[in-house]
Amino acid sequence: MSQGEMTWASGLVPMIEPEIASEIISRVGDLALVVSRSGQVLGVLSNPAFRMPLGFSRWEGQPLSAHLTVESIPKFEERLASFLEQPQGNVRPVELNHKARDGIQEFPVRYSFHRIGKPDALLMLGQDLRPVAEMQQQLVAAQIALERDYEAQREFDTRLRVLMAATPEGTVFVSASTGVVSDCNPAALALFGKQRAEVIGAPLHDLLDAGGEGDILGALTRAAGGASGSELPAKTRQGASVTIRTTLFRATGEQLLLCQIRNGDVLSVRSDKLDEHLSSLFERGADGIVFVDKLGNILSANEAFLRQSDVVNVRAVKGRAVTDFLGRGSVDLNVMRENALRTGAMRLYATRLIGEHGAETQVEIASTVVSSGKDTVLAMVIRDASRSEAVRSGGAPVTDVDMSSVIELIGSQTLKSIVAKTTDVIEKMCIETAVELTSNNRVAAAEMLGLSRQSLYVKLRKYDLLKKDQED
Repeated sequence: MSQGEMTWASGLVPMIEPEIASEIISRVGDLALVVSRSGQVLGVLSNPAFRMPLGFSRWEGQPLSAHLTVESIPKFEERLASFLEQPQGNVRPVELNHKARDGIQEFPVRYSFHRIGKPDALLMLGQDLRPVAEMQQQLVAAQIALERDYEAQREFDTRLRVLMAATPEGTVFVSASTGVVSDCNPAALALFGKQRAEVIGAPLHDLLDAGGEGDILGALTRAAGGASGSELPAKTRQGASVTIRTTLFRATGEQLLLCQIRNGDVLSVRSDKLDEHLSSLFERGADGIVFVDKLGNILSANEAFLRQSDVVNVRAVKGRAVTDFLGRGSVDLNVMRENALRTGAMRLYATRLIGEHGAETQVEIASTVVSSGKDTVLAMVIRDASRSEAVRSGGAPVTDVDMSSVIELIGSQTLKSIVAKTTDVIEKMCIETAVELTSNNRVAAAEMLGLSRQSLYVKLRKYDLLKKDQED
């Protein structure tokens, strides 16, 4: 060329040494195969960058189909036949999967077919498709993860809709920056007396009036940042009195207000009646009712409890420990308190009530955790079980099946063995129940069963009830 550079023109391609040609072919593709017309591998060249812990040289002299997966064999045979039938040999590349062996997973290769001047042989240049396959797998995994996220989002959205529809008090989500309503439930629409389309996207001050507080949005924001449980009185544009409890939170970078709206007039009437009914039940109820603090000290007790415990007046029990009146003392209190704190309530607990003068009565106690401001209070309803046993029907009679299971042991074992096995079953049930009631507190369980601590551990090991992963 005029610039002094050398170039090749048609018909002027220089002769290339066989070694150099082999190196060029090996570097053009990742894998080069010289294959006969019947599909037998005559020679193999691999790119040094094609790192595979697999010796391709052993493929020589073997059919290529022996190293292909089942679905790739028909594709290879069809493309090879098409290449041999066409004089020019212009066929599309084919993607083949090689078998997994010797700890190597299946790997895909795209092969192109080329003539090399010999009528009984052809050249297959292969390109490793593992990076493409890995990328495809990553895309599929990302798509699956995206679908799962969509499903989870739809599920949470459905749960929110159902929860809001089932909530009896009005619930409204408001943007803390603009004051625009973003969502609400049917109860809020009933309070506002409007349709959903009229409420969604409307400013909150068009729906509620804070009265002396001025701006309703500012008043709600201040209430949300105030003391927990504080409520803001307001009125709807129709004049109905309501109370609003607000919660400020952040979602997707935006601050939102959750407004729980209740009809103040209806709640005040209901609250008055409910307080009256509860007070009457507490004073005139047939069962003893006791409220104790977290330390177990009696805060208040009704007249029925005073009769059960033979105490003269309320002043004599207020401030005293409730364990003074329980048969097992602190064990009973700990069992009821821990179970009630864990589940919210303990429906039935059988124990003995010790009166002021030492009289004992079988009782059943239902415990419930109630909140009183920041303090936790345990409410105990105590029922006299000695009287109720008289009106209860007797236990289920022993059936013939139960008797037969015991009778079958007669003759095969001694009476002492039969009685011992029956005793073991009952003993194991009692220990399991005590451990469960005391939340695996071994000391309390031993005291409840009237055993020493060492005796309880011996029996736990005997019945294989001692858990290795729990410390004493």
